[in-house]
Amino acid sequence: MTDERSISEAAVTRATGHGWAHWLRLLDRWGAATKGHPATARYLHEEHGLSTWWAQTVTVRYEKERGLRVLHERPASFSVSVTRTIAASVGEAWAAWTTAKGWNRWFTTKARLTLREGGRYRNGDGDTGEFRAIVAGKRLRFTWENAAHCPGTLVEVRFAAKGRGRCTVAVEHQRLAGAKDAAAMKEGWSWAMDSLRAWLETGSPIRHEDWLAARKPRHSASGRR
Repeated sequence: MTDERSISEAAVTRATGHGWAHWLRLLDRWGAATKGHPATARYLHEEHGLSTWWAQTVTVRYEKERGLRVLHERPASFSVSVTRTIAASVGEAWAAWTTAKGWNRWFTTKARLTLREGGRYRNGDGDTGEFRAIVAGKRLRFTWENAAHCPGTLVEVRFAAKGRGRCTVAVEHQRLAGAKDAAAMKEGWSWAMDSLRAWLETGSPIRHEDWLAARKPRHSASGRR
């Protein structure tokens, strides 16, 4: 998932003909703060010729700059993403995500899955759902139906080679209901991806309890951090 604030001035100017400051001022004059996301994106697309992608990107950037969008919020819901670069091949990372044996090593227990579009998965943590899209070695998309944690949401995982013996794995959890769910899933996937990386690189995953303990602030003998 793109972070709109990471897109350079040169990139937006090259694609749209103007820099960020121009678009922010234009939307201020138009009154975008009171028009809402769909109307703003449509205005940029229809009146100023921006592509659909750039209209959405400029709108989101504007909302963030003007404090109209809280952390992790997307146009119709909330979404979080976690990316890791791993010293392993795409094939190894793909197998870790698409086999019950792999899941049971770094993520969960008692995993069962049928890897086909329309196939289902479940595990000992109560996670269950249906595979919606499978592009071998590149993309995995599935529903998330854990009754206790954000049911009715979607997860997408993308894989890309990063030089010899390295790859990136990016997880995006979409359609989250609110900021509390987004924060919880951001933490959960951060642990999971660290555990995945540790298992692929060292053969030893990270237990969730150990991951949480390592994140607690340490204090000196005097009680100061």
